[in-house]
Amino acid sequence: RRPHPTRDAHRDRGDGSADALTKLRTAAAQDLSSAIEEQLFALGMPKARFHIRVEQAEDYGANGRDDVAMFFSANPGEEEKPLQKVASGGELSRIALAIKTVASSRDSSVPSMVFDEIDTGIGGRTAQMVAERIALVAQYKQVLCITHLPQIASMADVHLYIAKHAQEGHTVTEVIRLTEAQEVNEIARMASGADMTTASLDNAREMVSHAKMKKDAFKRDVLS
Repeated sequence: RRPHPTRDAHRDRGDGSADALTKLRTAAAQDLSSAIEEQLFALGMPKARFHIRVEQAEDYGANGRDDVAMFFSANPGEEEKPLQKVASGGELSRIALAIKTVASSRDSSVPSMVFDEIDTGIGGRTAQMVAERIALVAQYKQVLCITHLPQIASMADVHLYIAKHAQEGHTVTEVIRLTEAQEVNEIARMASGADMTTASLDNAREMVSHAKMKKDAFKRDVLS
């Protein structure tokens, strides 16, 4: 019979496996960091720096011997710090979208993604860039998006209008699938308020038309 391995032998074998796993995680973290940074540039953050750091801890835990953390800097000259300590609400929304954009094209295990008011703290050109990234994610996944911004709503393939009202002493939530004409009306209302004008309706139609061209371009890029 062979003698049972000693505790030190087990420890040495575990340390060797942990070192190999750390190297794999470090390489994957560098690849993901670069891909996420690239998406942040496309989301209007050209000076942002984003890094996933993998460092070995002193002892083993539930996830092995590595500590993994995300570090972020939004502006040149600013030191990279833990993401949760320095990112604003709008920055967190875009970082989350950048991560989901990268994940959507690499991970086939999740068929759907949900974006719940990811437009928090953004507007204008940034909102347009966020809308385009969500449309890109939709080339790989089913996307469910809750939004109050017309730039994002105009990118949708299907619009569901959600409304609440009282009925016999209870609050009832109603979900209505909009027709194409209703979609234009709703986007116009989101852009200009309750009073829709011919100009606001024309603007809404232009937004929908522009969104369709963008989505068609994304589809061609994914298929090519």
